[in-house]
Amino acid sequence: MTDDAMEPSPSPSPALAGEGSSGTASRPKTFPLLAVFALLAALTACELFVAGMDAGRAARITALAGLLMAKVGLVLSFFMRARANRRAARLTLLAIGVAAAAGVVLMLEMVFRVNVL
Repeated sequence: MTDDAMEPSPSPSPALAGEGSSGTASRPKTFPLLAVFALLAALTACELFVAGMDAGRAARITALAGLLMAKVGLVLSFFMRARANRRAARLTLLAIGVAAAAGVVLMLEMVFRVNVL
């Protein structure tokens, strides 16, 4: 036998190991998960409050759109790990900004048409 045959084989990395590994390195901690869940629940409660307000229709829609964008940003940054990749985070923020700007332009156009006609 040669010396190469006697060398032990390298053990698999913890990421590739099956059931034997604890896998705690890839799991998020419990507190941040609960904090994000609480924020999402609070934003949902705010949406329900805004929907029942006696404010104007345009004001309610604008507030609901803002709350929606906050929730989308929170979900993308935490659960989808968009904050780990700077380029993806920038593109996500750009897409949210463009969508918000398009929504504002469409709402202003509708208000203008209603007032003119």
